[in-house]
Amino acid sequence: MVAAPLAVLLLFQRPGRRETVVALTLLAYVAWSVASGAAGFARFESACVFLLAGGVVVALALRPPATSGLVAAGLLAVAAASAVGVLLVAATPFSWDELRWMAERHFGAQARLVVGALTTAAAGTNPGQDMTALIAAVETSALATTRAVAAMLPALVLLQGVAALAAAWALYRSVARHPEGTPLPALKEFRFNDHLIWGVVAALVTLVVPGISALRAVGLNLAVFFGGLYVARGLGVLAALAAVGGFSGPLAVLFALFVTLFLLPLAAFAALALGVTDTWVDWRKLARSAKSG
Repeated sequence: MVAAPLAVLLLFQRPGRRETVVALTLLAYVAWSVASGAAGFARFESACVFLLAGGVVVALALRPPATSGLVAAGLLAVAAASAVGVLLVAATPFSWDELRWMAERHFGAQARLVVGALTTAAAGTNPGQDMTALIAAVETSALATTRAVAAMLPALVLLQGVAALAAAWALYRSVARHPEGTPLPALKEFRFNDHLIWGVVAALVTLVVPGISALRAVGLNLAVFFGGLYVARGLGVLAALAAVGGFSGPLAVLFALFVTLFLLPLAAFAALALGVTDTWVDWRKLARSAKSG
């Protein structure tokens, strides 16, 4: 998901000989990966790669990063890719239920491999009752995670696409001799158009309002995707507030690592709350004003 958008970026932005060679090499690698992939879930992954690359073409043609902003162009690319994906599902025999089944089968097979490896390792050490119970708990948790991932797969793929575009842009800035646009913004500067809050509203409506149970799966994926975006925005707010307060360096990194390891649900909820409320409050501007005052 990084190689194809990177190739498009290199070819689209007035490439020289070096950029052209790198782009063609990346495209050959993507083509080889697609051709050598087995049927089933691998075909879905290949389709995601092509849709994301096509979304980058649309974004570069309509709202290039140099004029519209890097985050806006990236979100437009993801939106274009997801729109074409929805149209393909609607126009072909492929269905969302089939996608969920394929995902459960794919990730379920991986989970069973992990559980099987644990069982084999424990069998050679004469496992006791506690180890058997632990393996059973791991298997139950893995299968539950598999079902959850299958249900939220579209949103997770879109979030993965956003991360892949960020990585592709960073690599483009390193490979191109004369890159266009600006570098990736620091986390403390990450923000996007405030109108995206309507995505959160739409997700809440489909999840809360009775009588539209057919849209529950759509609402769940909308909630996961926009929730991920606003968690990232909230982390940016936290990073900015820490910088304004002079809390940075190795101590800040260790504190963030501690919170991530031991207080992840609380930290995620706090980041989500900060990200959503930043739409109206603009915490970073408020903090800078308070400090200057």
